[in-house]
Amino acid sequence: MESSPWKLFLVRHGEAEWNQTGRYQGGSDPPLTARGEAQAQALANWFAGCGVATIFTSPLVRARCTSRAVEKRLGMVAIVDDRLSELAYGPWEGLTQAEVKQRWPEMLRLWKVAPDRVHFPGGECLGDVRRRIRSLLEDASAYPGPVLAVTHQAVVRIALLEAQGEPLSAFRHVAVETGSVATLLRQGKRLVLDSLHGIGHPDLLCANPFAFK
Repeated sequence: MESSPWKLFLVRHGEAEWNQTGRYQGGSDPPLTARGEAQAQALANWFAGCGVATIFTSPLVRARCTSRAVEKRLGMVAIVDDRLSELAYGPWEGLTQAEVKQRWPEMLRLWKVAPDRVHFPGGECLGDVRRRIRSLLEDASAYPGPVLAVTHQAVVRIALLEAQGEPLSAFRHVAVETGSVATLLRQGKRLVLDSLHGIGHPDLLCANPFAFK
């Protein structure tokens, strides 16, 4: 009998306060909102029937709080891994887009049209995030599956681009909602997209939160 392929669930954390106010978060640590906590609990309930064997999580508060809800429901303890952290936006963190536009108009314009060419001062570029997520996925494949990884928007976007064989220049073509799940399956040496779920909060349920625009 053929065994099931190794499976990875990639989760974007529940809504945080700066998601609500439209501020760049990066490595900063705003807490979950009430909606974010509800999303985390909805995820915990959903994963109760998924046979998760291993959990990884970003160390950032919004991811850790989301992960803890799942850990509690499954009676498991997550492995905290810095490689799942959000893209570091450097001096943009804590600012709204309008505030960024006042101070770095050209850089913001480039971020909109060619995100793969932007390196945030004191922060990262998309290539940095891709390198660490590739490293994390290689190591995670040695753990029993299904594996659940609780992480952030940029990490999920880049993982989906990898699964679709798309370049980093398509980064902004992928929409990732808070409290949503992408399921990837290993086929040979690569991961491919299997399914998409908008779990999250009942008011935010959607058929395809990772829509290629």
